[in-house]
Amino acid sequence: MVIGYTPLDPLVVLIGTALAIWFLAKAPVRLMAYLPTALSLYFFIPLFTLLTLWQTVPILLTMRVFLQGRLKMAPSVKPIFAFAIMAFVLSATLTIIAGSDTTRAIIRIIYYLGIFAMFSFCYEMGRKPDAFRLLLKGLVVLGVIYATYGFYQIVADRIGLPYRGILRGTSAGDVAYEFGFVRINSLANEPKRLGYVMFVCALACFFYVPPKESTARWMKWIGRGIFFMSLFTFSGSYLMTIVIFGAVALLLYPSKATKFFFGAIIISAVLIVAFPEIGVIDAFQVGYERRALEIEEGIDARFVYRQEFYGWDYLNNHPLAAFFGVGIGQYFTTLNQQYGMGVGFTEFGGLAPMNSTFLELIFDLSGIVAVVFYLGIAALIWKLYQAKEVFLCLALLFVTVQSFTILTLQFMILFAGVGIARLEQRRHVQPEVLPQTYELAE
Repeated sequence: MVIGYTPLDPLVVLIGTALAIWFLAKAPVRLMAYLPTALSLYFFIPLFTLLTLWQTVPILLTMRVFLQGRLKMAPSVKPIFAFAIMAFVLSATLTIIAGSDTTRAIIRIIYYLGIFAMFSFCYEMGRKPDAFRLLLKGLVVLGVIYATYGFYQIVADRIGLPYRGILRGTSAGDVAYEFGFVRINSLANEPKRLGYVMFVCALACFFYVPPKESTARWMKWIGRGIFFMSLFTFSGSYLMTIVIFGAVALLLYPSKATKFFFGAIIISAVLIVAFPEIGVIDAFQVGYERRALEIEEGIDARFVYRQEFYGWDYLNNHPLAAFFGVGIGQYFTTLNQQYGMGVGFTEFGGLAPMNSTFLELIFDLSGIVAVVFYLGIAALIWKLYQAKEVFLCLALLFVTVQSFTILTLQFMILFAGVGIARLEQRRHVQPEVLPQTYELAE
């Protein structure tokens, strides 16, 4: 039995927000362990928008910036940061004055303020000795929780136990299937928004050094288990990202990628092949064929629910929008006016967002900003590689590749802020005295 929205939702948001306030007041660095959970846990309060922890916590960080009176960042990123802020202020001003959807514009403006504030916070905390270890620990714990509840969803669906499914607002709970096999979403939003979170959680298991040596021996197997469970999201974009990421990771870290990343894939493949009666292989095959057909047909299909297809078509037909965007939060109305019902907004009036950070940045802040931002991220990934910051390099690489098909901006900012802080710290600290958690846990 699938459970949807319950009184537990607002309670989780209120308690989670209060916990973040406590961290900020008592020990801000401890929020680094909590941030991955806050940015992915899907419980909400229905107000003007669905108020989740990934909205309330960035709002708290925004308030903290205003109280401090400044954003904190490395000198090396100030030019890009200043350019992004100027573009944001210009787009926000024009949208408020002339936009067709002021309410959505205000909501998105608050969202981007949270992005700036979260980057500043992650950079500030990332310079503290315990921040990196706390981040890894938080990811490991989150991955175990998501994998455990995802496994419970599979079992509960088979034997009829109650479980929390995919929430469709406050009125309905749902579950997605692939060839009769339940697609886990655990305690996250949807399967496609769970996979990449579980992947970076699994990755963290290979780098986190726990206090007890006996626990350390199990960390890699815990990571492989989290990765294996993430495959049951059956998300086509997630699986495609794994392939692309694997190819790049093999070039960057041939020995480590072969030993750990491909080891996890081989173990997962063996388990799937060893139990053919489960039907996982058929599910992957059917899912791949359906998604390949969706991409081939694009907006010419009889039913199109991927808003990014319309987004790319609109940009192709409106080159100026590709350069300058359409205003913060305005693409919903813009696409709806261009393509009609079901585009931008659902038949029931709800928002139909595009599953692409890259496209959202183009429509909200302009293609120029989007290109500069991604070039900056690419440069940071390369610098992290050169500095032997293996986890941050791979984690940022994965969520960046995934960002073209899923909304991962907050996780990109999380890893980018910590990564820049670590690079700054390495300039002032000799490598031999850095904590061992900088390198791959042996």
